[in-house]
Amino acid sequence: MRILIALLSAGMLVVALLQEYKPQQRLTDKIVFDFNENFYSYSADTLKAMTFGYSRVAGVLLWLRFLQQTPPRKVEKNQVSWIYRDLDALTEIDPEFYPAYEHGGIFLSVITEDKRGAEQVMLKGVKVFPERWRIRAYLAYHYQYELDEQEKAAEQYRIGATLPGAPWLLGVVASSFIGKSQGKQQSIEFLEGMAREATDPAMKSKFLEKLARLKGEGK
Repeated sequence: MRILIALLSAGMLVVALLQEYKPQQRLTDKIVFDFNENFYSYSADTLKAMTFGYSRVAGVLLWLRFLQQTPPRKVEKNQVSWIYRDLDALTEIDPEFYPAYEHGGIFLSVITEDKRGAEQVMLKGVKVFPERWRIRAYLAYHYQYELDEQEKAAEQYRIGATLPGAPWLLGVVASSFIGKSQGKQQSIEFLEGMAREATDPAMKSKFLEKLARLKGEGK
């Protein structure tokens, strides 16, 4: 009996591993998964098969890997990182795991500069947690400063400003976003707030760099 169970387990593991060697589905026609930094990454379906129903344990391990590993290089254009794949699998396994959307999304945006991966994680977050203003604010920041998609940024600022607990400054940014001449000072204050709240030194440094560039415009 033990031999049979071992053979079945080995067979499921082989099937799961073979699944990971199939070409990965693109986010769009231009997004690929070439950037992986030699990290193995697995889909949610594979992790569920490998853990025999204890997939949340695998989710915890993915989150620990995210917390412990610092990416040695940034994501090149039109690629997504293993960090995105881990967060995507984690949020499929445990959709209610809020930190993956908030902390994981802004980390991908600011530190790894995984522009499309960050967008996908935070878009998933606002669907699962539509009442959380912070994910909206981070997504708005990402659209405004990382993707230069100003209309999408304005929409996220507007929605975020109406949510419970949203700071007054988010409403000010939303109301003045369309007027560029009026919106610059509010954008500066918004970035200053992001820098103050950042607990990660590297992330704080990125915000301060963007803040310095914004203040230097027009001089």
